[in-house]
Order: sequence, then structure tokens, then C-alpha cells
Amino acid sequence: MKRLILLLSITIIFVSCSSDNEPSIQNTTSLVFTEVMSFQVDTLELDMASNIVVNSFYITYSGDSGYNENVLKYNLTTSSQSDLTHPDISESRQIEIINDNIYSISSNDIYKFDLDLNNLVNISDSYNNMRYLRTTSLNNELLIIGGSDEIAKFDTNTEAYDFSLSDSPYGYRDQRDGEIYNNNIYMFGGANSTPQQWPEEDIINSFDEITIYNMSTDNWSQTQSLPYQVFESFTSLYNDSIIVTGNKNQDQTNSFIGRYDLLTDSYSEFDTSLDLENITIRGVTVLNDEIIIAYIDLVSPMPDLMTVKVVKASLI
Repeated sequence: MKRLILLLSITIIFVSCSSDNEPSIQNTTSLVFTEVMSFQVDTLELDMASNIVVNSFYITYSGDSGYNENVLKYNLTTSSQSDLTHPDISESRQIEIINDNIYSISSNDIYKFDLDLNNLVNISDSYNNMRYLRTTSLNNELLIIGGSDEIAKFDTNTEAYDFSLSDSPYGYRDQRDGEIYNNNIYMFGGANSTPQQWPEEDIINSFDEITIYNMSTDNWSQTQSLPYQVFESFTSLYNDSIIVTGNKNQDQTNSFIGRYDLLTDSYSEFDTSLDLENITIRGVTVLNDEIIIAYIDLVSPMPDLMTVKVVKASLI
């Protein structure tokens, strides 16, 4: 993560894991989900984005042993699905929507295509060295905020990288998503690893951090924390709050759905109709005052092809 057109002092475009919404009253603490659609994947890594103009959400995923990128578009008005498949060896991608184009980012390259999943073009073959990356966007810039100890920037106008926009004083974090609000990037949880001598496995560390990067002053801070360690997070900006979902455990289980209030700097969890102990959440976006979640039921053993269920619930 993974947006939203929000009127602040200037017009800022956010997408991927977020969406376009007019401000609404947020008064729900309980989420009752209904199923929208489902599809099959062969890896747990996917990402979501949405766009209010076409009233659709998008998901990038792998469904054929990692040899192709699969992108689906689901139109909520017509309940119809369209798909894009193209050769690709990256099983972990993030998508951002900027100026009516979708940007699909991996550690190997960046693809661009339009909102109808047409006009596919590879715009960058530069290796960005990011592990299990997460992204957000600001105006015409893609920002890589997870998968390293620094924030990287890709300018979609010049199609050029800046690999060291800012270095984090807290070390690198994998699988840590975040959102931009008032020129601050808010990032939640994440993990890193401590290398061990072979044949010992690396030690994985998860964090309860809420990390804030001020883009105006180049200042980093951690003034608040989550009530638990989060191995992987998925986020979506919604009015004056950030929807924070993900999984606490290092085996990508023990899911949660919460909300970080940007006006009060406070975090709370939703009550939900989902059985959070028996699913793994794989992505989130917000569209039309509804939270849209992608998840997989946990079964033993997990099959080679897993069914992703996409569900939605009202936030008002």
C-alpha cells in the first residue's frame, strides 16, 4: 500500500488502496459485510485500488504460477468484470491510479495502462531493490514507502526514479502500508528480518509503530503506536481517517480491521461480521463510503489455487 481525490489546501490525488470520495459523516463502529465477487490466485500477494469516476475497483494478482500479471476491473454499477493478463515474473505488485492511468509497480519494473485495462506499456525496467514494497501517490509521483529503509519516488511525468528521497531513522520495513494526509505520510506496522548464519532461519521482527514522515520538513516521528504488532498492513484513506487492515502474525494470519483518526491521533478497531481468526486479509480500498476487503479463508492444507473473496460494508 496501494487512491483518493481529497480537497485540502491544494488538490491532491491519492489512489491504490484508497479511492475517491466526498466527505461524509463517519459514525459506524461495526462492519457488516456482503460478498461482491471472488476469483482464484496462486500466491497471497495482491493489491487493490479504486476509482469513483468509473465506480470500479481494480486488483492485481498472480493466478498462473507467477508467469503473468493478472489485473481485474470490477464495475459496481453493472456488476461486470474485465481482465488484463500479460507476461510478468513478479508475484508481488502494487497499483496506483494517477491521471486516469493505472501504474503497476514491482521491484523489477513499472507498467502503465488505462482505466479500461488497455494501452499497456512498460515505462521502467529499473530495479528498485525494494522487498515486499508498498506504495502511495501524490500528484504525479509514485512513492515507495515499504520494502526498504528509505522512501523512493518515481515521477510519472519524466518517468525517472529518485531512489533516496528520504532515509528512515528507524530502519527498513517490509509490507508496511501508508497514506498521505496534509503532506504527511502515515505508515503502519511492518516487519524486518535479522540475518542468521546458515542453516538457521532469519529472525523476523514485527512492529507496532505508527511512523509519520513530514514531506515538507523531511522529518520522521513515531508519537503513537498500534495496540499490537503488525506483520503486514494494508491501508486506505477515508476523509479524515485511515482505514488500517492486515495481519498480525508472521504467517499472515490473525487479521484485524481498524481506523486511525487523523484529527485526534487515535486508533480503534471495528466490530465486524468477518471471522478474523480464520482468514488472511489481502487488500483494502474505499469507494462510495464503503470499505472493500479482499481476503482468503484459512484451511489446512492451503490449496495451490486459493479463492479470494471480495466483500464490502458501509462506513456510515
